[in-house]
Amino acid sequence: MDAAAEIGMVKEKDGLEIRDPGREKEVKAWFVSRGRSLGLDPAFSELLSEALMSRAVNVQLKGRRKDLRGKRALVVGGSGRMGAWLCRRLSNRGASVEVWDPRGALRGYPNVRDLGRAVGRADIIAVSSPPGACPEDLRAVLELRPEGLVFDICSVKSHIAGQLKAAARKGMKVTSAHPMFGPNASSPRGRTVIVCDCGSPRANREAEKLFGDAGATVVRSSLEKHDRLMAYVLGLPHASVLVFGSVVSGSGTGLRDLVEAEGPSFERMLGAAVEMSKESVRVYHDIQALNPATKRMFKELERALSAVERASVAKDPAEFRKIMESMREHVEVS
Repeated sequence: MDAAAEIGMVKEKDGLEIRDPGREKEVKAWFVSRGRSLGLDPAFSELLSEALMSRAVNVQLKGRRKDLRGKRALVVGGSGRMGAWLCRRLSNRGASVEVWDPRGALRGYPNVRDLGRAVGRADIIAVSSPPGACPEDLRAVLELRPEGLVFDICSVKSHIAGQLKAAARKGMKVTSAHPMFGPNASSPRGRTVIVCDCGSPRANREAEKLFGDAGATVVRSSLEKHDRLMAYVLGLPHASVLVFGSVVSGSGTGLRDLVEAEGPSFERMLGAAVEMSKESVRVYHDIQALNPATKRMFKELERALSAVERASVAKDPAEFRKIMESMREHVEVS
């Protein structure tokens, strides 16, 4: 239903009708075909498709909130995947959106060349540049002394923290955000967005309202705490999946054989590896390389791996039991 609401906003923005009889006919046919392959009665499959489409239509008709109507937004680095996601979300909520990105253009939106003019007329300026390019693009924006709300969505903050705090001291409305989801998210509803204080309470409030009004769960943090958290919330899972993929690649056993024999644990890890393999190498490397807490995380990972290895090959299960019990203590949710 979140996806349906998003589609409804796109339809309104682009002047499209809510209902498309031709498309609805295709959807019904797909449901019937898919249902038949599962042994379902075609009449039931058709009724199910009609019920879901009817609900989607109601959501699209009722979910047209235009709380940003009359606002002008500039997405710096808007040609990237998260930049495109921001453009969609802001324009669907009624904002007039422009893109400035020296690395490329985004179809469907005005791509401006004069950054100064664009910054001067923007109420909201979102910097969605890749982590490695973010300092330069952020500097270009802040040197223009914008009056609108400025925030980045960088996955790492340490390398831009000085710029953000200096701008806040000069009276600019500057804060830092981190949506804890990727560009495939249909909506921020129910998902976490971290807002990091840079010294401008007004900017914090505006950013929290911007994401909170879209249904996100907003979590406050300091810039310093953010990177310590990300070393374990992002860096550790990424590293673990890379280690898994590397070990599987060097196992000498074909993936097809492994998949035929897989259980739930291998299936989940393989699914994570497949998803990660589709992501940007540059962004994922920057998440590790630019975070000053990465080295400590890897030391902990090496220590833990050595301890697990020793406990796993030992004849006495005592150490292995300690590791399992310690893990249960920390991760089990009662």
